[in-house]
Amino acid sequence: MNTSTSSPGRTILAAREELATRDQAQMWRVASGAMRIDSAVEGEASRFMRLALPGDVIGVEQWVGTADRLSFRALTEVCLTPVLAQGTPMMQILMETVVVAHQRCREVVSLRTGPVSRRVKCLLLMFADSVSPDATRSSECVLPNLSDMADIVDAAPETVSRVFSSMRQLDFLQDRKPHKARFSSLTLRAQELIPGMTVSSALQRSQLAGV
Repeated sequence: MNTSTSSPGRTILAAREELATRDQAQMWRVASGAMRIDSAVEGEASRFMRLALPGDVIGVEQWVGTADRLSFRALTEVCLTPVLAQGTPMMQILMETVVVAHQRCREVVSLRTGPVSRRVKCLLLMFADSVSPDATRSSECVLPNLSDMADIVDAAPETVSRVFSSMRQLDFLQDRKPHKARFSSLTLRAQELIPGMTVSSALQRSQLAGV
């Protein structure tokens, strides 16, 4: 069901809602929230391509005439503002978008390779940094649902859930709700690897501390 709302100068998408086809001819800037961009070539299933976070511009691929079939879906509630520019300002936006898109594609490598715990850590930090890049204390971060996170990090939902359980045991997550988590970006960033196995919290702490 389409639950998007529009007002002059912006469009709001609910979590898990797709940007309507009629709106994909327009370039948009993500003002808040997070989206996933999926891509499919003719005859193949759609696959996760990259994230779009606050400040990113989406719709450039359609604007330049890509042959791929793209879909843009909100991972959390999203606010979009239209990109209206011509001439030199538009060229600047396009160059900026190419750089950001390259960065997002590089991030996908970190999100989909290596130990699952490291992939989940990377995803959490991306969401936290997109809201408050200079956070020095624990803060609440809105997250996608478990199935979306599992798909993004290319892991089974059960595996991602075990990683979150380990984070709770280690107090890396102070609170975990279905679509929110409270944690310290500084503390999480300092850990090289979050164990995903069900051993005691005390033993995990000593292993991470090198005791």
